[in-house]
Amino acid sequence: MSAPEVLRRLARNWIGLPDVPGARRWAWVAVIDAVGTGMRIPVTVLYLTAVVRLPAASVGVGLGVAALVGTVCAPAAGALIDRLGPKTMVIACFLTAATGYLGYLAIRDWVSFMVVAVVAEIAEHSARPAKQALVAAMVTPEQRVPLMAFQRSVRNIGFGLGGLTSAALVALKAHTGYTMVLAGDAVSFLVAAALVTGIHVTRPAAAAAGAGGGGGGKASPRGGFREVLADRRYVALAVLNTLVMTHVTALNVGVPLWIDQHTAASPGLVGVLFAMNTALVVLLQVRLTKGISRVGQTPPVYARAAAAFALAAIAYWAASLAGDALSVVVVLLVVGVLAHTAAELYGAVGEWTVSVNLAPERLRGRYLSLFSISFSAHQAIGPVLVIVLITQAPGIAWFVLAAVLGVGCLASAWLAHGAEEPAETGTTTEPAAAAAAPGTDSKEASSTA
Repeated sequence: MSAPEVLRRLARNWIGLPDVPGARRWAWVAVIDAVGTGMRIPVTVLYLTAVVRLPAASVGVGLGVAALVGTVCAPAAGALIDRLGPKTMVIACFLTAATGYLGYLAIRDWVSFMVVAVVAEIAEHSARPAKQALVAAMVTPEQRVPLMAFQRSVRNIGFGLGGLTSAALVALKAHTGYTMVLAGDAVSFLVAAALVTGIHVTRPAAAAAGAGGGGGGKASPRGGFREVLADRRYVALAVLNTLVMTHVTALNVGVPLWIDQHTAASPGLVGVLFAMNTALVVLLQVRLTKGISRVGQTPPVYARAAAAFALAAIAYWAASLAGDALSVVVVLLVVGVLAHTAAELYGAVGEWTVSVNLAPERLRGRYLSLFSISFSAHQAIGPVLVIVLITQAPGIAWFVLAAVLGVGCLASAWLAHGAEEPAETGTTTEPAAAAAAPGTDSKEASSTA
């Protein structure tokens, strides 16, 4: 058996690569995109402060403003997804991101920083709903959640590889390393865009007609968003997802701060715990999606996420009470991160299922762009909440966070119960996607309809 075949079997049988057309190519897109992002994220602020010589405070303000602009532009991206098709939008977002991050090398002052940062953030915020819509167009409804789960697994691998690459390049020669990292990130977006051109997708007939200029009033941007906002269940689920996402900030911000300020463990343990979390996501995310393909199946998933996070909160809290019994502290923190990871895995499954499956095909871009705002909202609110609780009210911090996530999960489960998914319409091949690109095997070239 050849090495590539061994890797394919490992990906399919253990990590969980769905056996669907285009999945392997999409997996490469996800990995390459994540490698570039994993290279860039650790050094962006360092580059701007150490190389460009911008004040740290102005960098923080600039990144915040750019992220806000990206969030505001997300609805417009949703309308373009519905009009042009998700594949076209994913390619456009990758090309725009490549331009933005390559532009970082041309920054000379705060104004030029703001210009390229805004371009990059618009591309990043627009790409999220576009990618979800593309996955939805590639496969059947039953295959969507497994493919999104596999995408998340391999992206974690890419983030790890990107972080190691970034560390090696910067350690080799700081200024040159920063340049190589940012240029490499731009190249990763270009390669990902090239790979997407070879992915075969289908598009709803209604959306295709609208793209050609013959859409009715409902397909117009104004009418489309009126219809989205009138869907109270979906809007409520999007708002509640801001609470569900507490598990993200609690892990990235809360756990390191808690270990450093309220336990006897060494801060070096944080890296080990994060590595464990990443490995578990890679190995288990797809497996936990088995049997979950419809919105009606998500209430137990949300309940498991709430229960797992409650267990994690108790373990973290207990670790602070163990004093100098280092072995007990470490065991409790490991238990906490294991339960926390389970909450993360189940929360992601619930989010994917309700956000994609409750979105009508002809307005899927607009629906998903609305749902994506919940991530931006949590990014703005979550860190402040977590930091204030852990520094000012450590005795109740984890219980409050568990309550916030629990309300989000249980209310989402209640809304998902009995929800009717919109009927799938007829499909038509997206322009320029009917033929597979050179190098695409016959399986990837077959229709998914």
